This record gives sequence, structure tokens and C-alpha cells, in this order.
Amino acid sequence: MTTDLTADLTDLVEIEEFQAAAERVMPEAYRDFVNNVGMDETLRDDLGAWRGLHLRPRALTDVSAIDTSVTVLGQDITAPVITAPFVGSTFVHPDGEIATARGAVAAGTITTLSMMGSRTPEQVGAVAAGHYWQQLYWLRDRDVVKDMVDRAVAAGATGLCLTVDLPVMPSFPARMRAASRALDEQWATDEHMMYVRHDYQHKPFGSTFPNSAVTWAELEWLRGLSDLPLILKGVIRPEDAVLAREHGAAAVIVSNHAGQGLRYSMPVAHALPAIVDAVGDDLEVYADSGIRTGADVLRALALGARAVLIGRPTLWGLAVGGADGVERVIGILRDELAQVMAITGAARLADVDSSVLAPLTTRGHI
Repeated sequence: MTTDLTADLTDLVEIEEFQAAAERVMPEAYRDFVNNVGMDETLRDDLGAWRGLHLRPRALTDVSAIDTSVTVLGQDITAPVITAPFVGSTFVHPDGEIATARGAVAAGTITTLSMMGSRTPEQVGAVAAGHYWQQLYWLRDRDVVKDMVDRAVAAGATGLCLTVDLPVMPSFPARMRAASRALDEQWATDEHMMYVRHDYQHKPFGSTFPNSAVTWAELEWLRGLSDLPLILKGVIRPEDAVLAREHGAAAVIVSNHAGQGLRYSMPVAHALPAIVDAVGDDLEVYADSGIRTGADVLRALALGARAVLIGRPTLWGLAVGGADGVERVIGILRDELAQVMAITGAARLADVDSSVLAPLTTRGHI
């Protein structure tokens, strides 16, 4: 089931409103899957951890001109908000990741295409070349990984985003199992099939994913496949961020897979400061999981992130209004960020630091 409510987009002014509108039209099984039904502990903790960081306004600072732009891996974007990789977007819009890419480009930012997506690097690159990162899982079949990298390069990707926090598939509780079974039947159709399954049918997917044997030593091989910067997604421990730097990564995404990997994972807001301290300026650090407002974006930046990635909000925008909905969601976060920057006395992102957050003794543990 899909819908397009583009004409009503201007009536939606907060991400929560997009969520409510989207969930009314999303297929039930996919909505349950997206919401981590029955295993949403980490997602709830992420949301609460960001909200628990209280902000402090600043008085009488010239904030008549606010600049939300930032550079990530040498690329300029209009706001520190990038779309995260996710699966199943064709369940809410027929163009799936293509429409997501259009919306992201229109908003002046980068889109990240999941290796498990339903639209191909070539299709996404046709509308987002130069504004597109390719997400990868490390399959046991290296030929597929190499071919995926070659395709991403040819399609105009500017970064490779390797997910590193899913060495095994987690067990799902009953409702998530039911949702997954219902979606599996639809993922077998041409409309929704993951391109990695369709394009590599001669390589049985189940026998090559996930790869629980991969270690840091393999990163040299991956980095040697292209000149694209390598971003590691799913880093929670500072020692892993240090190893990422030592093995040639250009950036890390502090992420807990929004709870679809390890249940009861450490919230991203709690993990972020130690990672930033561990790597200093040697590695760009981004954050995802639970970002819902411009204030959340500011919180992440105040803890040392350079940018954030948004998954569910992007999906909600796509469900409600296609590419225009994605652009609108990013625009709302950008505008909210500009507002909280002004109130907290930061005219530029470079002015944002930990002083915007209430001291530890008044805001609890982070």
C-alpha cells in the first residue's frame, strides 16, 4: 500500500507528525518491522538519551545570520543531516530509494543506499551521483563485495559505508518474526526484491551473509578496491573507533543499529563523547539512532559529532510524500536546528560545543 500526500506536506511541521501520517498508510507487517515491535528497548533508550540532554540558551549573541552548512569528507552539504541506509522503502513508495535520493539531493545533502535496498546503485546514482554513499555488508563471497564496490564507483558514489555491528542475525521475538515472515514473501517479488538477491541470484545469499569471521585485517583489502573513503557504521566502543582510524577508515558512525542487532545496546548519546575523545580530529564522527528533532541534531553536534544520519524519519517522509516528503523532513530538521542554534548562541556549526549542554550534575549521566 502506498500513498502520496504531497499537497498536504506544508501542514506537517514536526517529524512526529510525519510519523503519525506515515504509520496510517504503511503495511502492518512493515510498520511492525520498522518499529522493532517486541524488541524496541534500544530504540526507546536512544530517544530518551537524546531528550535527557538539556540545552542552555545564550543571551545577547548576534545570531542574525545562521549557517547550518558543513563539510563531510570534503563534501559540502546544507545541513549536518544525511539519509541513513534502510531496507523495504518500496513498501511505502514505488520508487523506493530513487525517490529518497531525489529528496536528499533536493535538500542539499547525501543519501546512503543500503546493500539490501530494492533499487540499484545505477538507479540511485542516476539521480544522486556525487551525493550518494554506498552501504555494504561484508559477505563471505568477496566477489560480490568487489562487484558492489565497482558498481558504486561507476554510479558516482563518494563514500563506502560498511556496517560492522551485525556479525550474526539476531533472534526476533514473536511479532517481529511474524512481520519478517510476511515481508519475506513480498521481498521475493520483483517489485520489492533486494537488488543484491536479484542481481546475484547465482550466489545464494543465505550462505554468504552475514560473515561472522571478518576481522580488522580484511579492511586493507576493501580499501584497496577503490579510492572512496571508508566509513564504518555501528561503532559504539572507543577502542573500536581507534582501530578504525588505525586501519584507514575516514569516518565512523556511532550507531547501535537502532536495536535491530543487539538488544539493550548502549544508547548512542551515551557512547558518542568517549569515541570523540578517543579519535580527536583524526577521524570524522557521525551519529545515528533516535534523531527526531533539530534539537537532537544540536545535541549530537555538542557531543562532538560532525553530522547525523536519519533512517525512520526519512522513511516517514517517503511514505507521506515521496521525494518531496524526504526533502521536507530534512528541511524541518535543518530549520529546527537553525532555531535552536540561534537560541543557544551559535551562528555557525563551528560555534556549537559542549557548553550548550547542561552540566553533568544537572542532566544526569551520559
